[in-house]
Amino acid sequence: MGERTVQIPCASSVLFHGGIHHPDLWLWDSWVCRDQDLYHLYSLALARVASDGSAITPADRNEFPFHVRHFTSTNQGRSWKDRGVYFTPGKNDDASYERNVWSGSVSWMSPAHKLFGFTGIKEISPDREFLQTICLGVTFSVNGLTAPPKTALSCPLRDYEKIIAAGYYLGPKESLGDNNGEEGGPILAWRDPFIFTDTDGRIHLFWSAKTGPKTPAIAHATIRQSDSEYFLETLHPPLSLPDADTYTQAEVPKIYWDEKRGTYYMLISSCDRIYEGQPDKEVSKQQRLYKSHSMTGPWVPYKRSGSILPGFTNLFGASILYTDFEAGDLTFIAPYTEQARPSLQLTFSPVFTTNIYHETLEASEKNIRQ
Repeated sequence: MGERTVQIPCASSVLFHGGIHHPDLWLWDSWVCRDQDLYHLYSLALARVASDGSAITPADRNEFPFHVRHFTSTNQGRSWKDRGVYFTPGKNDDASYERNVWSGSVSWMSPAHKLFGFTGIKEISPDREFLQTICLGVTFSVNGLTAPPKTALSCPLRDYEKIIAAGYYLGPKESLGDNNGEEGGPILAWRDPFIFTDTDGRIHLFWSAKTGPKTPAIAHATIRQSDSEYFLETLHPPLSLPDADTYTQAEVPKIYWDEKRGTYYMLISSCDRIYEGQPDKEVSKQQRLYKSHSMTGPWVPYKRSGSILPGFTNLFGASILYTDFEAGDLTFIAPYTEQARPSLQLTFSPVFTTNIYHETLEASEKNIRQ
């Protein structure tokens, strides 16, 4: 990963209004959970300055280990307080998150018990730095994981045959995690686990996957608990997306349930990167929404004209803070991509609301800054 090192800044004393423009951190991707009137926001984070004092640019960030940052809000996301580092890469029995940690999710299992899912990154060699693993940890604290996982829940290298047998695509075993991508396509996709508990209390996990080198899909697994540990019970067949031929990666998936209408909604961040190393100016990123009456599909775009959500220019890795399915209002927060103007890159937007029935957009500020 290189020899450059970085320190993790302490929690900022700034109360961030109208988004999060952190003076010390780059921020990207997001996931949220709610404890009554307290909203928790998590994101990937990296200091803007390396240990040697040199500036870190957004393009440099894969040269460094990330951390998961934690923010809280008591006013539905209009302002946020930095609570500091939540989780960092570290050693465990199979080194599944020793190199880095990527995006995930948090879910309450009980008033004092949270399940924390994340992507672990394991480096096989300098040419294979992106071996992704699906990990689950447990916490009884708002400040970090009480019980980080000893081993990965799912690992493409360890579980290669089982994953292929379930209908997923993985590149050649000897090149898994290759920096140059999979057989001419983007890098391995086995990341961004999202925890969803159904109405029967059964735990499901969804994450970014593929069914071909450039064909995105969503992985689906059911999880069982034994004492204080969680195990992958069944890896189900991949979930196909109806317009997956228009992009190559379906990232940071999230599932929501409209109980009254018996409808599931799936939010993904899509990217049409054809190959690793492709210039960013050639790459398009979108937020997409699908719906289904079953978690296993078929999934269809949320509107007849397509799955792309309006109002997400230069935003990626969004989260829904709260839903009002009766009115059709979904309230989002999202980080800005590198395609935004320099002052906004890898910062968070203000909270804004999209109506999925009437396709209107209301921002917490008059206009979302782009």
